[in-house]
Amino acid sequence: MNKKLISILVGVSLAALACPVHAGDWRNSWSSEKGAAAQRCARTFDDYQLQAVCMDNEKDGYIKMQSSFGLPNSVAYKAKVRCMSTFDDFQLQAVCMQNEKDGYDKMQKY
Repeated sequence: MNKKLISILVGVSLAALACPVHAGDWRNSWSSEKGAAAQRCARTFDDYQLQAVCMDNEKDGYIKMQSSFGLPNSVAYKAKVRCMSTFDDFQLQAVCMQNEKDGYDKMQKY
């Protein structure tokens, strides 16, 4: 399987396992969001080692969500809102945004 498909499958699996906690909002500071991210990770995983990996992925996703993913700012903002409404986790929002970027790039070729 290719890497993109695996990341999508992992994202969908994690989304199905996660209990609802407010969605991460990239517009807020990490310090105000990390508690909710930790809560999402703790509800998703029992093991501390997996919670720690989840938190690393959450922080990486949050950092990625600070960028425009190479999209025009207005397009990126709308896509971020859609990804946030679909996925609670920053890591999944970032995967969603990369997929949006890939789709946008393909649409520019038509």
